[in-house]
Amino acid sequence: MAKPIKTIDYDPENDIFFISNGDKVKASLDIGDFVLDVNHNDLVCGIEIIDASENLGIAKRVLEDIKNIKMSVNYKPNHVYVLLMIAFKKEDKAVNVPIPLTLDLGHKTDKTQVLVYN
Repeated sequence: MAKPIKTIDYDPENDIFFISNGDKVKASLDIGDFVLDVNHNDLVCGIEIIDASENLGIAKRVLEDIKNIKMSVNYKPNHVYVLLMIAFKKEDKAVNVPIPLTLDLGHKTDKTQVLVYN
């Protein structure tokens, strides 16, 4: 079952893109230009992307107007795989942005989490 994304925010001046499902954050993990927020169940509840237009390959003007996004998080032993599926409103096209990240959140078995903002 998909959990709703409650916050999408883009700061064009600092080129920072932020997504959150509203869960209380237990810890934030810095991985280069990506900051993953983790809740008290050790699940990703948000992501902040620094230099977002460059890292996502999406123009700032498009990031300012995103109306539909899905973030899929797959947990495997010793790594997390994040996939952002972004639909551009103005250009009527969807772009999948894979973000493979290697970190250990203590998950012993495979698990998938889906967050959706419409």
